[in-house]
Formats: sequence, structure tokens, C-alpha cells
Amino acid sequence: MVVKLMEKCLNFFDKSGKILISPENTLKEIKDNNTCLNGIYFFIFFSAFLGIMIGAMIAGLIQNPFLPILMALLAIIIGLLKLFIWAGITHLVAKFIFKGKGKFKNIFGLMGYTSVTFILGIFALMMTMLATRLISSFLLFILMGIWMLVIATVAVNVEHGIGIGKSFLSCYGVITLIIIAIFLIGGV
Repeated sequence: MVVKLMEKCLNFFDKSGKILISPENTLKEIKDNNTCLNGIYFFIFFSAFLGIMIGAMIAGLIQNPFLPILMALLAIIIGLLKLFIWAGITHLVAKFIFKGKGKFKNIFGLMGYTSVTFILGIFALMMTMLATRLISSFLLFILMGIWMLVIATVAVNVEHGIGIGKSFLSCYGVITLIIIAIFLIGGV
């Protein structure tokens, strides 16, 4: 029983490393094994961990011991909602504008694997809390965002087979246009 649990934990972190190092091959393997929805488990785990870290950082300032748990729950709930909307918009653009052939449930699961990049955010928060290395932490957060962009783009390409350029536009093109329109309307 303990050996099986240990093996599952090791497989979880091994898969996380593979996604960071070689996202295209790993996501293709995941799709071929029909385990796309396991990405949601990765998302829940890493969101909770990041939420606990943020909560611990804030809890130290306001002396609230329950804040890390609350932040973990909020990170999971808000994160899953955001992921659902992001995957939905991405899927609609990929399928109906770029004629992709993928399924929503697969893209939702595959995009859940983008949360593996939260490891970088967790290290950034630890560096901020323990050593107050703000510039290094900031750079790690930037790297986290860039690598999340890469993994999401690869996930769309793996599922829909529309190429990297169209996959990138599916993930970020519409969202960027909406943000630009809001800024133009707001006069910013």
C-alpha cells in the first residue's frame, strides 16, 4: 500500500518534470494514453500549493492562521473557473475559426498541465519570504508566465493539430484583442 502511494507520488513529480522539460512529447504521450483529464489533478495540486504559499506570506503580516487554507481553496476554485473559461474560449477559436479537430474535455485537461509551471512561482515566493530576493522572484514569475504560454500553445496544437501559430492565436489572440479593446474604450 505504502509502496503504491510512493510510486504514484514519484510518477506525479516525474510527469511534472517531463512537462516542463519536453512539453510536446509529454502532452502527445498523455493524449495517446487518453489521460488528458488528469491535468485537472495537477492543476488542483499546484493551485492549492501556490495558494498556501501566498496565504502564508499574507498570514504572517496580518496574523491569521486560517488564511493559507482559505487562499488554497480560493486558488483552486477561482483557478478552475479561469481554466474552464480559458479552455472554452481557446477551444471555440481553435475549432470554429481555425478548423481544429479536438474535443473540449481534452483541451480542458491538457491546459490543466500548464499549472506545472506554478513550481517556479512557488520557488519565487519562497525566495521572497526567506531571502527577500525581489528581482530574482520577479524574474521567476516572468519565466513561469512565458513557460505557461508555451505549454498552453503546445497543448492546443497537440489536441487540435492546427500548428503552433494558430494554437498561439487560439490561446492568446482573442484574449489580447479583448484587453486591447477594453483599454481603447477606457482611454488607456
